Amino acid sequence: MLKSEIAPAKINLTLEIIGGRRDGYHEISSLMQTIDLCDYLTFHKNPWLQIIPEYHNLPASDNLPGFDRNNYLAKNLVYKTAEALKNKTGYKSGAVIELKKNIPSSAGLGGGSSDAAATLRGLNKLWNLKLSLDELAEIGAQVGSDVPFFIYGSTCIVKGRGEQVEQIKAINPKWILIILLPFEIKDKTKKLYSHVGIKNFTDGSFTNNLAKSICKNSEDIINTSLFNAFEIIYAEIFEDYKKWIKDFEDIGVCPVHLAGSGPSLYYISNDESEVLEAAEKISSITNLSIYITRTVP
Repeated sequence: MLKSEIAPAKINLTLEIIGGRRDGYHEISSLMQTIDLCDYLTFHKNPWLQIIPEYHNLPASDNLPGFDRNNYLAKNLVYKTAEALKNKTGYKSGAVIELKKNIPSSAGLGGGSSDAAATLRGLNKLWNLKLSLDELAEIGAQVGSDVPFFIYGSTCIVKGRGEQVEQIKAINPKWILIILLPFEIKDKTKKLYSHVGIKNFTDGSFTNNLAKSICKNSEDIINTSLFNAFEIIYAEIFEDYKKWIKDFEDIGVCPVHLAGSGPSLYYISNDESEVLEAAEKISSITNLSIYITRTVP
């Protein structure tokens, strides 16, 4: 028996930091959207857990967290997620999971979290566990903050530390250019949040207002309504980030927005030709990795 799942990447249309939490995390309010840059997982019944990774179209510098040169995969999020599901349900057997990676790692696109969510969905079917999406999301929240969002996908308001997910009306189709900046940030999330202060806190209104606009079909203002608290932090601590933004502005590719905690950026448009033109302009001045994608419902 074989099951398969697609694991889409995401962008954050908004990402607000509301404040600190007693558990050491930060309270966020975010409007997240899945896109058609995807990893692909297939699941086969097996007496034990085994992950078989394949890599496609990834930058040469991609460090693929959890995969090492000895193919020791127990630290990979897919493996951890499968073990968490086994522990939660008491399932005694295992699976072979083939993981085809297309989403760049540590880029703010949620690849690892999406793989984890796809693992929960795929094994739920393969093992005939009959868990609901809400139950899978609850397990996913124990694995990673973005995993619950990827259980549902499409357009969602995400709050708390990521475990509170409300799916809303999907945005009208958009074309998106992903631009992968060449930053290698060790312990990225920890480092970025260490620079968060009261001045970076907002009250959730960016997220709430954009969600209301989407529900009313008032999406002509989407570029002026996007917000990411980490853009200010990047500008403060990375001189190269400000240079890249200026370079893109100089060739008419603006505005660009940080995807999640970065370092990838995205340019969003209703028009495919605008995104294709932006890709050509960027390719003319740099050899950065870029991806042309669309939103998915």
